[in-house]
Amino acid sequence: MILERLSRHIAIKIKKHDPEGPGSLEVLSYGIGIKLNLFFGILLTVLFGLLFSSVLDSILALVSFMVLRKFSGGFHLPITICSLVTGLMASLIPLVRADNQTTAYLTMISLMITLIFAPNNYEELYDVEFDFWSKGISVLIILSNLYFQSAIVAVSFIIQSFLLLPIYPRKGGANT
Repeated sequence: MILERLSRHIAIKIKKHDPEGPGSLEVLSYGIGIKLNLFFGILLTVLFGLLFSSVLDSILALVSFMVLRKFSGGFHLPITICSLVTGLMASLIPLVRADNQTTAYLTMISLMITLIFAPNNYEELYDVEFDFWSKGISVLIILSNLYFQSAIVAVSFIIQSFLLLPIYPRKGGANT
């Protein structure tokens, strides 16, 4: 994929100029890939948001999704696909219309899924000691939407919550 190749290319260049630098080529490539994913996810959200005339709402969708994801974990696509899907998803969410009752229902469903399955770290990137706090913080983040009543945030949260479900393949291809 494009971003994976780009991150590997950048990592090789860095290692060529600093072969004794910290981290292996794979670790460096992965770290660069994560940064590229973030950058291109934001860029695509803005571009698609411009296309759909909803830049600020698209950014709200992206930020709410990312904040919940930071603490709840969840399934992750390869970085190039992730950037594309995230940018498109964040710009399409503002097009979904929901009344206050539907917003509350979506928020409560997200809350229930998160209470049961968070944190779900498919890539095992987080410390085990952080798990207890991650669930509590995730729940508080979702509960905040009962106050704000944002349909955009509710849809972002429900999408992120679905990524917590134990139906996706784990790293290495096994379902556990």
